[in-house]
Amino acid sequence: MRKHKEKLFIGVRNTTFSLLIITIYLLTFSSTAFAQGTSSPYSRYGIGDLNNKNTGQAVSMGGTNIAMQNDSVPMFFINPSNPASNSNIRLTTAELGLSYTRVQLESATNKQTINNASISYFSLGFPLKKWWGGSIGLIPLSSVGYKVTDQQAIDNIGTVNYLYEGSGGVNQIYFGNGIKPLYGLPNLFVKSKKYKALKDAKKDAEIAQILNRKKSWQNLSLGLNTSYLFGGLAHTRRSIFPYGSGFFNTRTGTTTRVSDVYFDYGAQYAYTFNTVKYHDRKDTVNPIKQRELKDKVNLLLGATFSAQSNVNAKIDSLSYSYYNDAQGYERIRDTIENSQNYNGKIVLPLSFGVGVGFKKGDRWLVAADFAMQNWSSYQAFNQDGGLKNSYRVSLGAQWVPNAKALQKKYMARVHYRLGARYAQTALELKSTQLTEKALTAGFGFPVGRNYLLQNFSMINIGVEFGQRGTTENNLIKENFLRATVGFTINDRWFVKPKFD
Repeated sequence: MRKHKEKLFIGVRNTTFSLLIITIYLLTFSSTAFAQGTSSPYSRYGIGDLNNKNTGQAVSMGGTNIAMQNDSVPMFFINPSNPASNSNIRLTTAELGLSYTRVQLESATNKQTINNASISYFSLGFPLKKWWGGSIGLIPLSSVGYKVTDQQAIDNIGTVNYLYEGSGGVNQIYFGNGIKPLYGLPNLFVKSKKYKALKDAKKDAEIAQILNRKKSWQNLSLGLNTSYLFGGLAHTRRSIFPYGSGFFNTRTGTTTRVSDVYFDYGAQYAYTFNTVKYHDRKDTVNPIKQRELKDKVNLLLGATFSAQSNVNAKIDSLSYSYYNDAQGYERIRDTIENSQNYNGKIVLPLSFGVGVGFKKGDRWLVAADFAMQNWSSYQAFNQDGGLKNSYRVSLGAQWVPNAKALQKKYMARVHYRLGARYAQTALELKSTQLTEKALTAGFGFPVGRNYLLQNFSMINIGVEFGQRGTTENNLIKENFLRATVGFTINDRWFVKPKFD
């Protein structure tokens, strides 16, 4: 028996060690951990295409995540979009996400298809106290990736080709904390003079009512994400003149490097309905009665907020005229501007969101989110970005036929998910404010079920089918397919299993 226990303990330590190595590796080499995650011409504006901190579960539910929190039993997950959710983590949890995007760019005359694959997120969550949980992770805040050509006919010059290219993005290493500030109220009440007086007076019904109310107050959670933002945004514009026009080609390139701390906040509250009132027509004396629910119903509420922030940044700018020699090499003729390490600020806008969810037992979950960002206040190095305020509406649902089904009935334990989202983006081009809409679907596949070691894993697969933009007014429409595969591991760290 002793050898058996030692083998099991070694298994826990090996799992723990592996997760720790992954965490250290990604956080240490974070500058190259995420590949370019977009191929959108619209990523040239602002700080690029924004990431909504969606994990594999949230992606398949339309991106609903503001009110989402863990229940009292595994499978636990990490919700980096709302730090208040960390307070409900009960086991050490690791999540790794991989994404694939296929985008068809469509104009009035042409179509082009581009594929991208990258690491989309990594997080590690852990319980600290019964009322306190934390998480650390690496998530891209934005991505830039585009290559656009444009032709214009100019009098006395001819056709001029304009080439726009961009790459890079802003990443964030975050440390999230979630607490339950009112945790322990029932115990304080039991130790109070009021409880003793009610107990002596044998007012058990009043005691039960007060205890239930104080237990519900324990479900309030508050959270804070402290993030370090870093990364570079590279943009290049070339003006290529026709041969013999008498003009030299020009190239203007800028590289913006972001480096600063950023904060966002969250709150959540969960209320459990164990009974339901009903009208008994047969009882004329006391017609209003209560009936216990077979499956309890949880009402989930959530809110997120981040204030307008001035983020430190540096910019390098280089402009020059050039020509191509007979071998096709670029030869610089004259430097127009060369500015290095110019310090400035990028103004990230105020944002907030609210979410609501209903969970019935461990079978049904329905959620909805509304979020907005004040992008009209965005500036970069004292230059107005020309962006508009944006908002997003998301809906999602999850169904599990029987979470406690035996291994032989595996499909009954699978999580089935659907969702949809609609967004008015921050981009207004040619008097047209762009919108984005998508339908989502996905599955959560449980892997293993080891109650002895309290070790659980799940593979979450989420797919989005959507569209952004329009072909009207010579704009570009994006038809996209995005797939996210998330790996979630729950484990009890540093505790040796016990056997009778």
